Amino acid sequence: MTSIRARNVNHPEHRENLKTEKYTVIREAMLASLSVDAWMRFSELEEKVRAWLDDQDVPKALFPKPGSVRWYCKAVQLDLEARQEIERQPKKSPLHLRKCRADLA
Repeated sequence: MTSIRARNVNHPEHRENLKTEKYTVIREAMLASLSVDAWMRFSELEEKVRAWLDDQDVPKALFPKPGSVRWYCKAVQLDLEARQEIERQPKKSPLHLRKCRADLA
């Protein structure tokens, strides 16, 4: 199985090896769930990703362990931020995210 060397916006020198199939499905779910016009809490994004996985009939065997969807959501979120595909709302806690505007990226 191939892997992607995901970036981490908080630690630019660090790379995380993620299974390509898992990375791709979580990335697609996150980008389908986020908007350029509205911020979303990370916890809400995680819920939307889980619902998207169910709607798309993604096999449960792809994420068999409790917490694996959450872990992949976090790892992909950090990578997408580093790639400037999504952004976090400055000085906001808990974490809020949205897609980057295409005309600004």
